[in-house]
Amino acid sequence: MKFLLKDIKLPVDMTDDEAISYLKQNLPGSEISIRKKSVDARKKEEISFVYTFLAEAKEIPQKWRKKALPYIEKKAEVSLGDKPLEHRPVVVGAGPAGLFCAYTLAKHGYQPILLERGEPIEQRVETVNAFFSGGKLNPESNVQFGEGGAGAFSDGKLTTRISDPLSADVVKLLATHSGLPGLSYQAKPHIGTDKLIECVKNLRKEIESLGGEIRFGAKLTDITVSNGAVSGVVVNQDESISTSCVVLATGHSAKDIYYLLHKKEIPLAQKSFSVGSRIEHFRSVIDEIQYGSYAGHPNLGAADYQLFHHCQNGHTAYSFCMCPGGVVVPSQSEEETVLVNGMSYLARDGKNSNSALCVSVSNEDFGDGLFDGLQFIERLEQTAYRAAGRSYRAPFMNSFDFTGVKPQGFYPEPTYSRGVSEVDFSEIFPPFVIDSLKEGLQAFEKKMPGFVKKGAVFTGVETRTSSPLRILRNDELQSEKARGLYPCGEGAGYAGGIVSAAVDGMKIAYKIIKTYQPLQ
Repeated sequence: MKFLLKDIKLPVDMTDDEAISYLKQNLPGSEISIRKKSVDARKKEEISFVYTFLAEAKEIPQKWRKKALPYIEKKAEVSLGDKPLEHRPVVVGAGPAGLFCAYTLAKHGYQPILLERGEPIEQRVETVNAFFSGGKLNPESNVQFGEGGAGAFSDGKLTTRISDPLSADVVKLLATHSGLPGLSYQAKPHIGTDKLIECVKNLRKEIESLGGEIRFGAKLTDITVSNGAVSGVVVNQDESISTSCVVLATGHSAKDIYYLLHKKEIPLAQKSFSVGSRIEHFRSVIDEIQYGSYAGHPNLGAADYQLFHHCQNGHTAYSFCMCPGGVVVPSQSEEETVLVNGMSYLARDGKNSNSALCVSVSNEDFGDGLFDGLQFIERLEQTAYRAAGRSYRAPFMNSFDFTGVKPQGFYPEPTYSRGVSEVDFSEIFPPFVIDSLKEGLQAFEKKMPGFVKKGAVFTGVETRTSSPLRILRNDELQSEKARGLYPCGEGAGYAGGIVSAAVDGMKIAYKIIKTYQPLQ
């Protein structure tokens, strides 16, 4: 019989293999696997791992019977539609949403065409690294555009706030294609940009092996709508592809898509987003704050954090996309702008840890016009470029100059590869953002003593936290004004991270599968 053994606390000195061996000693002859693993660091002097195990055993020992639940495996059933599909479905964008949509369609026999404006991940890595090292920006292939999407140059966090059961399927697929089985049971799984690159290549190969087609350097330049329904797309202004299904998974940096949709009278709406900067600490400082005497323990790795504070001015200051042991990277997709993001590798062994430090903004801050939020972001990125010297250097401040709190140690060296220029952030951000960040930092110091006092540096600007617009869709996940057009993922305003974007892509794929017959 199969059981889930929940809330089994074990010492941090134990590896996963040792934890499984310990269970087997108490359950002779049983099959044991790990279903979930988290860190309990509430008591700094007594940090432990908390496991959930799947055990196939005849009997559970008395000491664990209250922690045991019968396990019944649930298998999802997929029903195929009966409506003939005249042309292959087209998926636009090879980020997490587009890749997982295309994979799901290909797996069930729908032979999708996946269009990506940027380069394959191998060439994209070379292009991005060249820009990091001082080379030219490629506006069509960079940290935002190209195979893998913006998530390919991040920490690769696979945590999500959504409770959709497809989340587990996404993480399992990422675990399989990256060769990291532990991802499927870690409470806070992360894949790292180095392994994400390998994972994306493997996903591409599987999509192609299942009958899908992936085209790079294929920029969507028009959508054909006839009698209220999609009838095709135009690529690179000169190639027409007939289709009745277009999944629009173009990401939140493809501003040209928003303007195209508006021209086509496809409904869009404003949505709130956040802006701010990256904050960097020595990794050892964050580890010590979070883990106390356990800081640096090899089984714990680099510590993370998540902070938020509701400010007196009505805004919220919070940390976002934390990258333990990572670096701050140039993330712009347009010339003469500065934009930063965080990135880390699987090992998370860099000298610094960084996180976005953001403030929520809404139409009350930037205006009621449809594109006012987009233009607010543009102004920040362009102002940052000019303020830092017009050379892709990034504006930066130290924590003392920003908060007036004298540090108890040394500042970390900023990791932004194109170099930094000292700039007063009040020259870049509006007063409410500055006030909210300062108030938030005071609150964060109380929650994590040393967060400000032990010294930090800020590098700006961080503006692409989420899309400033939502491409409206109905219960069938299609645009009301263009049947067969499926707005998808972060760029459409329906996701916020790798897993939630991938889930949205899979949900749309299943909608198409439920409606149409597979291609013969």
